[in-house]
Parts: sequence; C-alpha cells; structure tokens
Amino acid sequence: MQVLLLFMSASRIPGEIGATEYVYLILYRLKTLTDDEKHEWFKSWSEIRRSLPDGMKIVTEASSAFGTEYTGFTVYEGPLDKFEALVDILEEHSKCCVEKTLTIIGTRGFSLPTAEFQKIIEGRPVD
Repeated sequence: MQVLLLFMSASRIPGEIGATEYVYLILYRLKTLTDDEKHEWFKSWSEIRRSLPDGMKIVTEASSAFGTEYTGFTVYEGPLDKFEALVDILEEHSKCCVEKTLTIIGTRGFSLPTAEFQKIIEGRPVD
C-alpha cells in the first residue's frame, strides 16, 4: 500500500483552534473481476465495514474516482494510532480483489495558527 503523508505529527495536534483528527483518503484500483469475484468483493467490503478499529469511521465511499487511474476511494476518519490496524484489516479482506492503492493522510480542519501554515507552505517543494 502506497502512503502519501500530507501533514503528520502526533495523533492529535494542539493548536489555537483546537485539536485535529486525521482523515485517510484511500484510493484503490480493483482487478478485472469475474461475477463470482465481484460477489466476493462485496462480501469482503461488508466485512471491512464491520471490522473497523475502535475510533475509526467511514466518511465517504465512492465507487468511481474520475480523473485518476483508480476505480474508487474511501475516506476514513480517526486517530493516527489506529491507522496501522485499519491497513491490516484492509489488506486481509481485499488482497484478492485490489491490485493497487494510494493513501493520502491529512488533518481534518485547521489546527495551526496562520503563521504556522505559512511556514509549511514556504518549506514545501514546488509541485
């Protein structure tokens, strides 16, 4: 699983505005599936939804990821210390159907004073 970290520190970041939870955007590309494999994928997805680590929740499920090479994506929200358990569950229940993933981790909301955001932006390489 490829992971891209947009902003990472401790699992909760104190700031003037408050603490921030993490969000995880996981894009996935399914293999070409037979009808039986599609049925298996839907069963696996149901099991993933039932097995989420405590504190993790699904915010969005999308069966299309237009403009990308991925066939869908899911947005999760929860503490950073539960991320590894989430990845283990995803790998266990989707390895038969998923050929590629990309994970983007970010913070939900603004947690740093404006001056801190400016420092981050100025220190980033040009995209």
